[in-house]
Amino acid sequence: MADKNIFENLFLEAEKTNLQVLMDNALNEKDPDKKKVLMAIYTYAIGKKQDELLKNKEFVI
Repeated sequence: MADKNIFENLFLEAEKTNLQVLMDNALNEKDPDKKKVLMAIYTYAIGKKQDELLKNKEFVI
């Protein structure tokens, strides 16, 4: 169960991190495997931010 906590902490940190920083790190990574992980973290973080925005009652499409 300790591994689950590590991943939860990783996702919480990703949500708090500036999206531009996440994208820059992903785009500038040379290792293709690390690049995939960083892009996945970026995708997760942007999805969470979009969910928060859509839940905002003042948001209008």
